[in-house]
Order: sequence, then C-alpha cells, then structure tokens
Amino acid sequence: MIRFFSSIRLTFILLVMLVFLLWMGTVFSLFPDLKDGIQLMNDVLIYQWFFSAWHDGWILPVWFLAICVVAGLLFVNTLVCSVTKQLVTALKVATLRRWSFFMVHIFFLVVLFCHGISLVAGHKTSNIELFEGDVHQIGSLTVQVQGITFSDDSEFLKLGPRKSRELMTRDKFHRTANFAELRVTEGDKPAVSGRVMMLSPLKWGITRCTLTKFIYGRGSHEGEIGISLNVTRNAFTQLFFVIYALMIFSLVCFIVITWTPQGRKGVIQ
Repeated sequence: MIRFFSSIRLTFILLVMLVFLLWMGTVFSLFPDLKDGIQLMNDVLIYQWFFSAWHDGWILPVWFLAICVVAGLLFVNTLVCSVTKQLVTALKVATLRRWSFFMVHIFFLVVLFCHGISLVAGHKTSNIELFEGDVHQIGSLTVQVQGITFSDDSEFLKLGPRKSRELMTRDKFHRTANFAELRVTEGDKPAVSGRVMMLSPLKWGITRCTLTKFIYGRGSHEGEIGISLNVTRNAFTQLFFVIYALMIFSLVCFIVITWTPQGRKGVIQ
C-alpha cells in the first residue's frame, strides 16, 4: 500500500486527472445553466454552495467531489512520498539539494491543507453593492462607506462587465486614484478606518474587505458611483499566503541549487 501511494506514476496520473477536471470546469462555464452555479462557487463558502447546488442538479456537485477526491489522493501521495523517499534520502546523505527538495514537498502539502480548510472555515460574502453613506451589517460586523473617490472617466462603467474590463487599461483606469474609505466595527472592539482600492484590501484581524469593482448607480442611485465588496473572514488566510510564498522561495532555491550551466554539463557528467 505504501509503495502504491508513493508511486511517481500515481502522481502523474493524479495530476493529469486534476488538469482534466479543471478543464471540464472551463467547459461547464460555457453553458448558461451551469455558468451561474460556477460563479456562485466564488461568492460563498464551498460547503454553503454545495448543498444549494445539489438541489439544482447533480453535475456540478459530482464534478466538485471528483476534484476533492483527486486532490485528497494527491495530498496522501505527496505525504507518503515525502516521508518514505525524500526525508529518508535527506537523512541518509544530508545535502542542501535533498533537503530543499524535501521542503518543496512539505510546503506544497501545507498549501493543499490550507486550501482544504478554506473550503469549510470562516465566512465569505461577495458582491455587496454599496454607495457613499451606506452601512452593511454581517452578523456583528458593520461596514460603512464613508466616501468614494473615482477620478477616471465613469462612462465605461455603464457598459457590461466584460466590455468594461476590456477597456480598464492602465491608461484609462488609475488604480491609486480610485478608492473608497471604509469604517469597520464589530461589537465593542475599536473601529478601524482605511482606504480600500483594487488589489489593496482593507485588513482587520482575520477580516478582509476587498474592492472587486466600481459600479454605476441605477434607480435611486442614478448617476452615483458605487463599489462592489467581498468580505471574508478566515484565520488561515495569512498562513496560506506565507506558506505559499515559502513554497515558491524553496522551489526557486531548489532550481538554483540544481541548475547546471550548459557549457559545463559535459564536464560534470
């Protein structure tokens, strides 16, 4: 059993299956009946999405379960391979190359673990449309928009989401010149105020307020510029980003250590 789960062939098969399943998700997004379900996966926590999606049809939930099974097997495969092969080899002959290769596997395992935890832990509310002065309540958490500054031409906001994103180039959209001022409070804790921009969320403990897009007001907000926010709360978010960065760093170190100049390749062999 250990030999089976530590097999490189199994690793290759699982990676091919994972790529194929992710490709299927791209195909599913081409069908209107399935596109909304896939979009909803990004708007709420997965376990909340799963039970609601199951009532609408079996295709997406079964597809997602297949991804979870393959990813779980890949986790076990990497764990067994790391302990029985990489760790044993590094302990026998302790070299920087072997230890760095082992650490790449360990960081990859932690990244997979954090991905799994993020599916069921914390809280996520997406596509919260707010205008200046609006207050949004999420349990004991209160988000207030104190001000919105949009310095660029707002005409492209009137277009559809796809067209407006195509026109949102560096020449027409200046990220630091367009922002919102937020005030976040929770219970008796001290309030925090700050500026949120595209790609620059407002962080407060485990809470992250992310500005995903600016919107052009309709109806009672005709002519106003609003924002669309995602509010997430997850204690593993910071750990995930730190471990992900360490994994990339260890991979770069491994490449540098094992890299051989082309001109000296024949000499070393």
